[in-house]
Amino acid sequence: MVLLSSVFIGLLFATATEASEAVMAAPNVVSISPADGSTIPPGPFDLTVRFDLPMLEGSYSFVRISPATFPDCQPNALMSLDRRSYTMRCTAVAGRVYEVWFNRSPYMNFRSADGVSAQPRRTRFKAR
Repeated sequence: MVLLSSVFIGLLFATATEASEAVMAAPNVVSISPADGSTIPPGPFDLTVRFDLPMLEGSYSFVRISPATFPDCQPNALMSLDRRSYTMRCTAVAGRVYEVWFNRSPYMNFRSADGVSAQPRRTRFKAR
C-alpha cells in the first residue's frame, strides 16, 4: 500500500511539473512576412510576425539594429483577433536592405499571454 501511494504521488508530481512547464513555455515565431531573404517591391507593405501561442496584448518589440536597416513604419502594431500575430504598416525604399528583430535583448516585449518572453528572431529582406 505504501509503495502504491508513493508511485501515485510520484505520478501526480510528474504530471504537475509537465503541466507547469507547458504553461511557462516561451512562444516561438512560426512565420514572418516579409520572409527572411525575400525581395519585396518598393512602397507600402505589412510587416507581420506570427507566434505559436496567444500573445500579451499591447506588448511587442520590433527591434531596430540601425536606422539605415529599419523600414519606415507606423508607430503602433496591430494584434490579430486570435492574438498570435502582430502587424505594422511600413514603407520600403527601392534598393534598401532591411533587418528587423522580434525581441532582442534588452527589448524582450513580445510576451505570451502568460508573460513569458518570446525567443528572439530576425528577418532580413530587400526592396527591388
